[in-house]
Amino acid sequence: MNADPARHIVISANPKSGSKSGLEKAHRLKDLLANEGWKVDLTTDLDHMQQIVEGSHQRGELRTVVSAGGDGTVSAVLNRIPSRIPLTIFPLGSENLLAQEFKLPREPSGVIPLVQKMATRQLDLFRANGTLFLLMASVGFDAQVVRMVHESRRSHITRWAYRLAALKAIQSYRWPTLSIEGNFQGRWESLGTCHWLFAFNVPRYAAGIHIIDDALVDDGLLDVGMLTGGNAMIGLWNYLSVALGTHRRSPRWRECRVNALRVFSSQGQGGYQLDGDWGGPLPLEIVHTGTKATLVVPD
Repeated sequence: MNADPARHIVISANPKSGSKSGLEKAHRLKDLLANEGWKVDLTTDLDHMQQIVEGSHQRGELRTVVSAGGDGTVSAVLNRIPSRIPLTIFPLGSENLLAQEFKLPREPSGVIPLVQKMATRQLDLFRANGTLFLLMASVGFDAQVVRMVHESRRSHITRWAYRLAALKAIQSYRWPTLSIEGNFQGRWESLGTCHWLFAFNVPRYAAGIHIIDDALVDDGLLDVGMLTGGNAMIGLWNYLSVALGTHRRSPRWRECRVNALRVFSSQGQGGYQLDGDWGGPLPLEIVHTGTKATLVVPD
């Protein structure tokens, strides 16, 4: 192993992801990798991680960056490293949808064979209002839930935090009208209006809910689903249909595949979430970067 110049592994750990034992697992992973002869740095500071990665990559020493946290941690790391650098995911969050999709190990010992073999998978890389993401974006009710959870966040987030926020949002959310434009091979077209929108690159959603299961991770397209219903009663019914997985049979549902997407709200309301993190208020524009992210996966 010592003859391999790419011997450096950088672990970027989120101290607030998942359970309180998450950071302990990240340190355990560092120790196991070091025992295997790798040079390992672990940091919880994204700026520090970026500096270490840039220097190691320029010297030709960097093997992979390990994102130790949830899906939001993956996005945060991706936004600070070149897309050609192989990214290894060590799932410590409450959902870990990317880890579920690619059957990634959840224990430190399982990461060792990943970085030894370095089998990789290429994934489409999209940019939403300047921020890179891999999984999905949504505009509407669930984005409001994410916003409420993250604005009240003090430490680790559990599924109960989202359930409680959803109950509060059902009572207060007003379902603003969203105007949608899609890009089809360089041509922008109106997709009309809706009140809840999903855009998937990876076909996974939180809590085991299935929304667009046939989305492809490497076709350069977003799979977009839209629900109409601009009042609390229909909104609640739409929420239940999504939770039960019956939404694709609803007359209020429609879907399409686009190269890029724009979402506006004439009422000046509404916001979006990216990979389970609050993104910000509308308007939203999502474009394909023309590049791929490199993910380390089981061979």
